[in-house]
Amino acid sequence: MKASVVQADGSIKVEEKPIPKPEADEILLRVITAGQNPTDWKTAAKAKAGVIVGCDAVGEVVELGSDVPASEVKKGEVRFVFIRGSTREDNGAFAEYATTRWDLTSVVPSNITPRQAASIPIPYCTAVQSLFQNLKLPQYPEKANGEWIIVYSGASAVGQFVIQLAKLAGLRVATTASEYRWPTLKALGADVVADYKDPDVVKKIKEATGDQIQYGVDCISEQGTIQKTQEFFRPEGGRLITTLFDLSGLPRPEVKTEFCLAYICLGKELTYDTTFFPYSEEDTKLWAKWCKLATTLFGEGKLKPSDIDVIGGLDKVQDGFELMKSGKHSKKIVYSIGE
Repeated sequence: MKASVVQADGSIKVEEKPIPKPEADEILLRVITAGQNPTDWKTAAKAKAGVIVGCDAVGEVVELGSDVPASEVKKGEVRFVFIRGSTREDNGAFAEYATTRWDLTSVVPSNITPRQAASIPIPYCTAVQSLFQNLKLPQYPEKANGEWIIVYSGASAVGQFVIQLAKLAGLRVATTASEYRWPTLKALGADVVADYKDPDVVKKIKEATGDQIQYGVDCISEQGTIQKTQEFFRPEGGRLITTLFDLSGLPRPEVKTEFCLAYICLGKELTYDTTFFPYSEEDTKLWAKWCKLATTLFGEGKLKPSDIDVIGGLDKVQDGFELMKSGKHSKKIVYSIGE
């Protein structure tokens, strides 16, 4: 099979690789489309030569492992998957075939195309983990009591799913974004939107929410955004979740701040950078639950995928990485692989 592979000089090129074999609890997918996330280029930059890049894929089930229940998975189904890319020479999302644990995948409903579905896996997983594992908010169909949450960078891929899931959980949502993105975010459920570049953004959001923000998710989590997001919280503080890990120099100890890492949901222990994370049964079970829920929630229109930009096939991954690094994109970068 063809796959996008890290080279000795750090670049990404297409190489031939053997088709991976699914383990007992895994399925083999013929990849149709793949979606790019910031973690793809960041982890590839530190990865050893020879590994396959990419985490998010949409594909057709072509083989079932020996322990995969035939009542749950059918050959020919199209499913979206989130796997850990840039770690293995025999498996990754940016390839013509990929394997993954069967219960950590979702059937793509008929109202969503494989291209659209490629925008979902990691951003959706991160939003699920932030809200329901870290913040312990009520899970569908239960609802909270209209408490306020701040979503910093609501127009980001993660931010769009945090907004939708927070509304589904019964919260009121305030968010930041460039003004041209406001209609999109309001359509997703945001109650209050302000421009993050506005010098009075904190004041405006505090006034609009009655200074009652008690939950938060910072979808950027670098270059001062964690400190900035803490400013939106009510005087007595609350709980803030970040998507990156540097929690030094935070000004408000009453805003309890912790990070989330979506890879923990994949059912294996792991080392990320230099930090070891043990296997978490709780996180894995949560992700499996929401993978199953996804088919219904997207199928019924309660959740919507992000806008996408298909820039080509596997040979365009290096270009996609450069585009994402530049920040000159506003849509989810997607690759067409087996369409």
